[in-house]
This record gives sequence, C-alpha cells and structure tokens, in this order.
Amino acid sequence: MHMSCSTAAMSSWFWQMNKVVLMSVWLVSVASAAAEQSTTLRWEGYYLPAADVGPENPLPMFRGPNEDEPPRVDPAIPAEERQYLGWRVAWRALPYRIQDGYTRQKQLRCLDALVLENQTLRAVFLPQLGGRLVSLIHKAASRELLARNPVFQPANLALRNAWFSGGVEWNTTLRGHYYLTCSPVFAAQVQGTQGEPVLRLYEWDRVRCFPWQIDFHLPPGSPVLLAHIRIWNPHDVEIPMYWWTNIAVPERNDVRVLVPAETGLTHSYERGELTIAKLPRYEGRDMTYTTQSQRAYDLFARIGQGQRRWITALDGQGRGLFEVSTDRLRGRKIFAWGMSQGGRRWQEFLAQPGFAYLEIQAGLAQTQMESLPMPPKTAWQWTEAFGLLEVDPKIVHGPDWTAAWKAADEALEKILPRSQMDMWNQKFIEVSIRPPQRVLQMASGWAALERRRCQAQGLPDPLPAHLPFPPESLGTEQAPWL
Repeated sequence: MHMSCSTAAMSSWFWQMNKVVLMSVWLVSVASAAAEQSTTLRWEGYYLPAADVGPENPLPMFRGPNEDEPPRVDPAIPAEERQYLGWRVAWRALPYRIQDGYTRQKQLRCLDALVLENQTLRAVFLPQLGGRLVSLIHKAASRELLARNPVFQPANLALRNAWFSGGVEWNTTLRGHYYLTCSPVFAAQVQGTQGEPVLRLYEWDRVRCFPWQIDFHLPPGSPVLLAHIRIWNPHDVEIPMYWWTNIAVPERNDVRVLVPAETGLTHSYERGELTIAKLPRYEGRDMTYTTQSQRAYDLFARIGQGQRRWITALDGQGRGLFEVSTDRLRGRKIFAWGMSQGGRRWQEFLAQPGFAYLEIQAGLAQTQMESLPMPPKTAWQWTEAFGLLEVDPKIVHGPDWTAAWKAADEALEKILPRSQMDMWNQKFIEVSIRPPQRVLQMASGWAALERRRCQAQGLPDPLPAHLPFPPESLGTEQAPWL
C-alpha cells in the first residue's frame, strides 16, 4: 500500500498558497534507484482545495425508450459523413448510480497522485478520479502545458452527474463525460520497451461490458508523453463504441487552435443543427480563436484522407500543447464556453475567478454525435502523444489559414516524425499485453464479479489475462451476488 497522503501532515500554510502544492513521497522506487533511471514512476500527495464527491444516489435513473438520437443535419453534409450520426448515443447510466452527493464546500485535501517523469516531462495522474492527467509540465521550458484547475469542484456535467474541469480526461462507451470521471480506476506498473516503468490505467465498463486500458509511456529522453489505448470487445456480437480524449488548455485572447483541415462541422447549441463551416471564419468570427465567440460551440474538423491527425493550441509566441495520434483516432474538435456572461460563469463555477480554459479533443469518429460498430472478439488500439510545439508566431497568427496549419504540421514532423510514432505504436501493442509488475491501486470489484458469473455459467473468461482484476477487489457492492 502507498502512503502518499496518509503520512503527510497538512498545515495552514497550504491554505495561504491558494494553489496546488505537490509533495513527493517516493514509494514505487527508492531514491537511489530513481537516480539511476531516467524515467520514474512514483506516488505523490496532490494538495488542493476540494469538495467531497459524496455518496452515490441509491435511486435508479432510467433511460428513455430510444437508443438513437439523430441530430438535425445540414443537407450539404455528404451521406458518408452522416452514416452513424445519432447511432447508439442516447443517455443511460444504469447499472451505474448517479453521483449527486457533492457540495460546494471545499477544504484542503490530499489526493493520491501517480507521477510519471523523465528528463523533459512530468505528468501527474489522479487514479482515484478516473485517471485524470491533471498536470503536464515541460521542465526545460518551465511551462505547464495543460489548464490545471486550482480546485476540485464537481458539477452536473457527466453521464453520472459529477464532473470536474481541467487536465486530460478519457471518455469511452457513450457520448458524454465518462461514468468513472469521479471514481477510482485500477493502476499498475508495467515494464516498458527499454525497461522503464509504464503506467497502466484500466477498468471494466459495466454498460457495454468490455475492458479498456491506457498505457502511459515516457521513454528516457522523450519530448512527448505517449498514451497507448486498447479496447477489447469480448463478445460474440458487435457493440457500439465511443472514445474521445478531452484536453483542457489555457484560454486567452492570443491562443489560436490549429488543426489540419480546411472545413469543419459546427454545432450551434442554440439552433441544434450540424452544419459545414469553412475554416477559419464562420458567421463573422474566427472560430480558431475561442475568445471571439460569445456563444458556446463545438467545431469538428473534417481532416482529409491520408493527412496526419493532430490538434494544437498555440499562444502569441507560437507555443503550446499539441496532441497527435496514429490514424485510428480520426476526429478532432474545438470546444469553447463562449465569452457571454453564462459561459464565463460556468468557467468560474467549475474553478475560481480568473481560471479560463478551452478544450481540444480527439476521438474515434469524426463527431461526438455518433458511435462506431466494433466487431466481435476485436481489439482496437492506437497511440496518442502530448508535448510542446513551437511554431513561427507570425505564421500561426497570420492571415493565411492553410499556411498556419501546414507550418504546425511541419514543426510536428520534426519533433515526432510520423514514421517514429508508427514504430512506437507497434512496440506498444506488444507491451499492451504484458502482465504488470505490480498493481498500484485497486478499484471496483465488478470485473471480478463478471468473471465469477462466467465461470458459474461455463462461459469464456471475458477478461484479458494481462489485466489483473483480483478476487480481493470484490466488496460490499458485489456481496449480494456472491
């Protein structure tokens, strides 16, 4: 057992700082071993003013009669882009219970964090809160690449209600913020391609009944954090599948989002219709500068066939975080709250006055209004990379949109060539089925219960051998079925 929070004393000094304070306790590797390794994985205490998630609501929340929700669509959108729009995206929560027991009473708390670090980057994860990547610091540049929320404040925005802003979240199964956003996930340490530690986060999804995992790689000397995702359909039938990685980055007047596309599909929350927008300007405003819009909006990029898939948010100096992936992760999106009083209030309500963020996102489909059919007995795998991008600001913020995104595309190729990422992806596929060296955190017992059910009925084990769901994870919630 780790003791990152339980052994640390809280002091009133932390209150006066009014910001996140990271206190290190080395437990995964001792200091002497860490000094010899260029990549380390360890527990830390992550301190910040935080509200309590509170108890789950015991009352079931039933879904509507329809599983599909076809959106209103501009007739100009080609048929091939409309094929799965609205398919299997209707809200549902059961068998999960609603998380609505939180308050707005915050006090200083210590959250258990896992820190993956090499010479260049320092990544901080919260495995008790869905594995959220809350901080990614580029050490040489002394720069936080993410919008790191200075508080933890749930609000009613997720599939189970409770959701918090900031960092990078991992959403699967169904359109929306994932069921485990404010719940623990399993964490384990795996041996990487060069013997370095790899952080694996994983769980069993109770709605579609499948296991998912994310292996976080930070090879020695790597300028990027790599996330290798593996989803497994253990069934004999096709299931609907959804995945979107949502990345919060600072929002300012000088921040421009670049994506390798000439057009996009935009969704107006007022009109509720999906329409084609020529980039970067639409209805008199530049949609790649989120502070130019009074209203909240989604913009899904229409990236051409064969084009490398990435998105970045660059400031007035041409610097900022980028995300890039192998080809399976097709979609890219910009989300903004808008500059109206309501949009600004939402930002503050989720954090504190002065904290503003926008989101750049990446997903399996072109939009978030669709699921994709996943064949039976199939694994889908891909790799994403996150890092610091630097591009000539005169081009980034110049009048030529195509020149701007192509300059970023060229800069990205120099930092992380497409061929190198494809090579890494193949190596990570091999690592993804390695059993872990140790389990760092236990989560729910639902996967272990599913294994018991299948054994009792003489059915094949739906759980991969490389994902430990030990009997010790069974608890009081599973007791009625045992």
